[in-house]
Amino acid sequence: MPTTTIGPHTVKDWLATPEGEHWELIHGNLVMTEESFANSDLAYEIWRRVENDLDNHPSGIMRNSIAFYFPEIIEADRAGVVPDLCYIPNDQLERLDVEANVQKDVIPALVVEILSPSTSRIDLVDKVEIYREAGVREYWIFDRHQETMRIFRFAENAEEPVAIYSFDDAITTPLLPGFVLEMPRIRQALAIRRKSHRLSH
Repeated sequence: MPTTTIGPHTVKDWLATPEGEHWELIHGNLVMTEESFANSDLAYEIWRRVENDLDNHPSGIMRNSIAFYFPEIIEADRAGVVPDLCYIPNDQLERLDVEANVQKDVIPALVVEILSPSTSRIDLVDKVEIYREAGVREYWIFDRHQETMRIFRFAENAEEPVAIYSFDDAITTPLLPGFVLEMPRIRQALAIRRKSHRLSH
């Protein structure tokens, strides 16, 4: 279960949380989550494939655990997020403050969250609102247990996913022309790694 400190808290309180702890600010409540090994493994496989594509088509960068504060949204002082992964296109890179713990002038084009049972409402409801208001163009939500993946493209539909895929599908995005995220290959890679991990212990 996540550790939740009920608000009202502000971005100032969020910035004062201990460095290295995974705190987010959702509607004024401070929420600290812990990422499971399995979720981290899936995030790595997604990141690795996108990063390989960006090596050949350098349109931006893919990063994990970047904290964002969006001063233009309605609840700006009550929201701070740390997506599992984010893609920041080249036109936003000049806004990046490489020394800052929190980015406040950067809007990622794509954010990726991997559901945990304890934080599913935050990812499926609260962060949909935050990312939509901030101007994020695309939001991917992976459900490892159900082996599904939702895609929000807010310009096409502000409220509902434009597509829901299974882990049997190949996924594309207009943000990365020519890129294909082959979920069966990711599933296979994860299974091989888990088997190798069990054999080594």
